Amino acid sequence: MDELKATGVAEARDYFTCQLKELMEKRQVAAKEYSVIYIADLLLRYMESEKFFVRDSENKLHHNILADLYAEFIQGNEETKRMTLRRLGDICLLMTGLFADYLNRKLVDLDYYFGMGGTAYQQLAHLELNKTKRSLFAELSVKFKPFSNLLNEMNDRSNIQSNTDLLRLYEKWLLTGSDHLRELLAQNGLTSLIPVDPKVRH
Repeated sequence: MDELKATGVAEARDYFTCQLKELMEKRQVAAKEYSVIYIADLLLRYMESEKFFVRDSENKLHHNILADLYAEFIQGNEETKRMTLRRLGDICLLMTGLFADYLNRKLVDLDYYFGMGGTAYQQLAHLELNKTKRSLFAELSVKFKPFSNLLNEMNDRSNIQSNTDLLRLYEKWLLTGSDHLRELLAQNGLTSLIPVDPKVRH
């Protein structure tokens, strides 16, 4: 089962990577390969973790998360600063890319998140000792808004925001072999699915 789940993750990563590259060519947004992979992995991390964003008791997004992270950055050591800056940048990129409509209804608008996210990646690039990581986060900073727009267009295409359980859907299909679930997965680009072993069906 773990191998099948790993296959689902790999296929989802390939799907996001292909979608990003297709849109980058369409929108004439140039990016290094490792930046594309980073954004695809970021989408996977968002899909796999229900706690990527902090939510309150009513399951609403925690509004003060950026302020809380900034406080952690101010008080933390160098390693904590790097981790906090990365999370700040990641959250701002996903918020502006997948939750733009939500942000447009708030007092704090998109420009705030664009500025916060781009600055976080920029500062992280200065703190990184690894040359590749410095280049990665520098590009994420410089192209923060174009990358966010790509995610927004991907969301419109694939409904990523409301389909965070894509991998869970894949696992359910593995167990049931449902044609309906296969069709739903195909609509989201997961077409080359592994046949289900009847022994694992319930």
